Amino acid sequence: MNQDQLNFDFSLKALFFFNPLAIPTVPKPSEQDQQDAKLIYYYPQNANIEEKRIQTGMAEGIFQFFAQFNPSPNILEQQENKNKNESLQFQTIHLEQQTHIICRVKEDLFLFMTLAHQKIPKIKTIVEDYFFSECNKFHFSLSKNLYTNIAENFVINFELFYGQDLTQLDQYTQRWILCNARSGTILNLFNFQSFSLKYAKIDAAIYMHLQSILTLGRQQEEQITDFIAFYAGYFLFSTLPHQKAILFKEHYYGSGLPWSNFEGKINQKFPPYTDNQSAYLNFFNLRNIVREGFSTQMVYINKQKKNIFTYLEKQLFIIVIANPLKDLQNLQKLVNVFQKSIDKLIYKLDIIIEQNLRQDLVKFIYFNGVNLAYRVSSQLIVSKLSSENLRVLQLVYEKLNTSNQYVIRTAGVWFYGSKVTERKVVYILPANIPLSKVEEEVNKIADQTFPNLLL
Repeated sequence: MNQDQLNFDFSLKALFFFNPLAIPTVPKPSEQDQQDAKLIYYYPQNANIEEKRIQTGMAEGIFQFFAQFNPSPNILEQQENKNKNESLQFQTIHLEQQTHIICRVKEDLFLFMTLAHQKIPKIKTIVEDYFFSECNKFHFSLSKNLYTNIAENFVINFELFYGQDLTQLDQYTQRWILCNARSGTILNLFNFQSFSLKYAKIDAAIYMHLQSILTLGRQQEEQITDFIAFYAGYFLFSTLPHQKAILFKEHYYGSGLPWSNFEGKINQKFPPYTDNQSAYLNFFNLRNIVREGFSTQMVYINKQKKNIFTYLEKQLFIIVIANPLKDLQNLQKLVNVFQKSIDKLIYKLDIIIEQNLRQDLVKFIYFNGVNLAYRVSSQLIVSKLSSENLRVLQLVYEKLNTSNQYVIRTAGVWFYGSKVTERKVVYILPANIPLSKVEEEVNKIADQTFPNLLL
């Protein structure tokens, strides 16, 4: 990890769920009884009762404070953002050494997180550059999303793995920290930012070939409802909405939570070996279905229980989702279909991925807000960007939410952002190019890289 990014390390000081509408069941409840009734779960559990009450009281105070500035009875009950992860809504409070995040999970359930973090350094800008004099008014605070993504990650993964079973919160919280920690119990803000899919640029022939294999596979077991397919980490296909597909991508190719509760499973995912990714992808591989002890795993899709299985052949990774199965016999037929059909597909995909990895002419980041596709040029290694440039990159993306173009220069780098509808590209160019030449260079790049896509 870039040394500058260590500034974005944080630890989870407190995490708890509370119901502000809960009423104590004891007769003649005291004020403390009323507070205690609202607390559903608190991490760390060994915190003393007074600390829990203080934190819960602070959360309720924040809850009531924001309600004062909204005409509706409760600011966190607004439905205007309901299209994003149903009704998850957030408020954040940034202090010098802490950030408080409050998230409405549902009408009577709220998540409150307190992050203890280091002081974030300010961005250095070129003051004399007239084009960006407004930049001096920017407070250099991190994007709100940089923090709310953490709470969102916690909630949506819990709902995927455990549904609404709040009795699982303690073991889930401990494993969530373990699986997402950079080291020990230290987490990093940038580990929660990759909510998009890296698409493989397959043509219609390869797409139809993959479709025919999956269709034939579905015919072997009528309870199969969905497929998701990746090749070498590149997204190929999903019958689930892309927001759901992202959760599976993050789980298998990122640092998501293991399906199983067993400590051995966590050790399986994080062994000190270079082949740990392959070992983990193979954990519930359907090719092992004939082995004794093969078991099904459960997830929740739209609050419905589902079985989930995987199939891995070389770098082709297929996720199979089915209604709960009482008999696994037909899955062997599915395995046989895959084994007989995918060699030619893998050969074609190898060629495509090799083309994807060819060197680009310039550094850029592309994001399509419609289908959540993204592409980072082979010239750009995001993890090696300085904290200054990472934060400027974040700023440019935010500015493109309200404008179709935004350009800024920091010491050594031009950032040129362009947007058409929901598609954004940020080009990163050396600062020694004069401003008059920047747009000319960008147009050349766009003609070569995105001729029919963006500009």
